[in-house]
Amino acid sequence: MTEHETNEVRNIQIKCLEILEIIDNICKRHNIKYSLCGGSVVGAHLYQGCLPWDDDIDLMMTRPNYNKFISVCRDELPVGLTMENYNCSDEYYTLFTKVINQNTTLIQHMDDGSTVKSGIFVDITVYDKIPNNKFIRAFDIFLWKLSQWCLIGKLDKKDIKSRVRNGFISMMGVPSTRYYRFLQKVLEKNHRAKQYTYSEFFGSFCNTKPYDKDIFENYTTINFEGSEYMIVRDYVKYLECRYDRKDFREPKERQVPSHYSYVNLEKGYLDLD
Repeated sequence: MTEHETNEVRNIQIKCLEILEIIDNICKRHNIKYSLCGGSVVGAHLYQGCLPWDDDIDLMMTRPNYNKFISVCRDELPVGLTMENYNCSDEYYTLFTKVINQNTTLIQHMDDGSTVKSGIFVDITVYDKIPNNKFIRAFDIFLWKLSQWCLIGKLDKKDIKSRVRNGFISMMGVPSTRYYRFLQKVLEKNHRAKQYTYSEFFGSFCNTKPYDKDIFENYTTINFEGSEYMIVRDYVKYLECRYDRKDFREPKERQVPSHYSYVNLEKGYLDLD
């Protein structure tokens, strides 16, 4: 990374840490368990903080903790922070929650030509119980695949599979928050199961890989940027499952930050012309 990129990434990380501190305080007040997630766990493990090139912070919660957090978060956030997820607005169609600093701006141009505008954020993904029953699991995965159809949108193809897919999306509407709410209710019923694993059906990583239940039912704290934050106790086992490897260091060519075309730490994205 260039010196400019290094400084910009660090300034974004500092804003993310401000959000993380607020989330941590909310969780402590309401006895909500959470954990650092994904690259943030790798950073805590290798660097005791953010990965030097990672310009966001990721958290994860089990469904009961996540639902409790969502129910109290909006009233607990200070002025200038907002929570966004598909239950808050029909216009917000990702499957996880963002806590966003409205007084900042990130603009990113995507490969498909679209432009994504937001404030600096912390992502919160949710892990659900998936029964060990193979038929129930297969049905849940099928429903999850339909959610990915809605998330990605229609395909410009004429084959039978694409027509069925496009017809389903037309029936549900895009963005299909209605379908996401239906899938959430189905998965919430799974939490009655006695034999189960956890999967990230609603998340930024978004896959159906099973995780041992012990991973998400035991927590500790870890030093992260000079403070103690919650993390799943067996976080190495979590990383090995998530990334399918035991060495979590990235080669130089992958140590690349997100390419934001515009970053402003002082002006809110909603105030841009």
